[in-house]
Amino acid sequence: MMSRILLAAAFLMGLVPTASAQLTGHDKTFVLDAAQINNYEIRAALLADKYSNNPVYRTYAITIANDQTEESAQLQTTVADEDPSMRLPTGVSPSGQRMLTALKNSRNVNATFRNQMIASKLATLRMYQSYIGEPDVNSEIKKMAQGLMTTFERQLEDARNLPPT
Repeated sequence: MMSRILLAAAFLMGLVPTASAQLTGHDKTFVLDAAQINNYEIRAALLADKYSNNPVYRTYAITIANDQTEESAQLQTTVADEDPSMRLPTGVSPSGQRMLTALKNSRNVNATFRNQMIASKLATLRMYQSYIGEPDVNSEIKKMAQGLMTTFERQLEDARNLPPT
């Protein structure tokens, strides 16, 4: 009985780790960047779907929007499990906003969208590979990142295979 009281007191004083590990600064930077990339890609895909007159590009855009929406939900769930106090951004980075503006104002939405998706997927793959390669990152975030690599590779290949416009 006394050991239970001591354990409870130690828990309340923060001396016993809880089941959910807090995220490090590196983990937080990664998930914040990943969330902003997701937000950008969803918005870019919705713009491409709206402004493109090519059904192949519109289909790709819808696929990107759906995939990234699923990834956003997976990222949110994983982060909430690891650090319930952390909130992910709902906006895009300043560079993402510049790319959205360029896409919206483009005379060739299809080419701009294709080029932006190729660049975004290459950057995303590099970011995820770098995070996965780090030894001291959160294991659950790392597992999630590893699981998404195949999707990103497929999306990149699909973007590269879009017909020229």
